[in-house]
Amino acid sequence: MPKCRASRINIFLENISIIARTKASSRFLKPHITIIIKQVGYEQIATVLETWDAACFGSANFDKEFGIVALERLFELQPRAKKVFGYDQGEEIGKFHANVHATAFAGLFDAVFQMLGPDLEFIQDILQQVGRRHRSMGVSPSFFPFMGEALIYALERYLGKQLTEEQRIAWEEVYDSISNEIVKNILHG
Repeated sequence: MPKCRASRINIFLENISIIARTKASSRFLKPHITIIIKQVGYEQIATVLETWDAACFGSANFDKEFGIVALERLFELQPRAKKVFGYDQGEEIGKFHANVHATAFAGLFDAVFQMLGPDLEFIQDILQQVGRRHRSMGVSPSFFPFMGEALIYALERYLGKQLTEEQRIAWEEVYDSISNEIVKNILHG
């Protein structure tokens, strides 16, 4: 299960406070970290962390269930994505790969969100690896907007009416930032 912790929000905000007080902080932060935070904004990141934790605490098997809901929605929106999971080799093979990826999908977001606290410098490395892995699996960059829609759909399923328009917009911005980094590595690896 993803390691959802409400304290992650506090760690992130503390780090941002330290960065803001440190005049030389831009020398120590890798440029891509600064860009991701500037693209999204501190408030949006805090909002995403808060809603992610709320969704995680709603289920004992959140990682797999959340990923499956998102992938099923992706397959509805973009049926060609099924080929990446091996559905062209049979339903059983496709379901096996989709189940494995479902857990990895939630785990990726949780890992990135945990690094928004004490481990900002590792985000770029993870997103590069994810991009290279997606490239090797034949994932088309055109699937990412559909995956974003599927992500929001899964959040709505878990949070229901608790997911506000402000939170939805924050998620869209964070997802765009993360997926842009992954797509860069798919295209230019």
